[in-house]
Amino acid sequence: MSDEDAPTGAGPRTVDVIIVHVCGVAGLIAVVGAFLPWAGATLADRGADLLHSNRSGLELSWHGKVVLGLGILCAVISVLLSELPRVRPLGLALPVAGGVIAALSVLKINSGDAIAASLLRKRIGTFQTDNPVATAEVGVGLWLCLVAGAALVLGGLFLGWAAWRAAGASERPPGGVSSGVSGGVA
Repeated sequence: MSDEDAPTGAGPRTVDVIIVHVCGVAGLIAVVGAFLPWAGATLADRGADLLHSNRSGLELSWHGKVVLGLGILCAVISVLLSELPRVRPLGLALPVAGGVIAALSVLKINSGDAIAASLLRKRIGTFQTDNPVATAEVGVGLWLCLVAGAALVLGGLFLGWAAWRAAGASERPPGGVSSGVSGGVA
């Protein structure tokens, strides 16, 4: 008997349990990513790095704080989904929160440009250089949050689809013929 043939009251399918755990890990990755650098910039002259600056998601703006809160929320929801089957409707929050995490990450993808411009302004009094170059970079924390958000969206949508499919299967009559249709002719 495969997971798809199991009766609807038999408990969660193995795939659903794995997806719930993946969503929980993605929430934790978003939490860790909020503390890691989201943006950075380096001031260089003639190949030598003179100054480097990084900003984490929490230092950058309110976006990092929202990502942190949503990551914690997603991890808690995933734990609840794996332990209490009656909280299944909370699973609808996973793709929404994941979408917000991904969107906020995308909005801050160019934030290193402002840091680079700030370094160029500071170089006048700090470093007497001939040809300064400031380069912006996207930090690893931002990439982690973006990937975690995408994983939460996909995992949450899969869980919703699986719940919808299970609910539809429990309402279908045995034999696969829908009510009101006889012999395939309406």
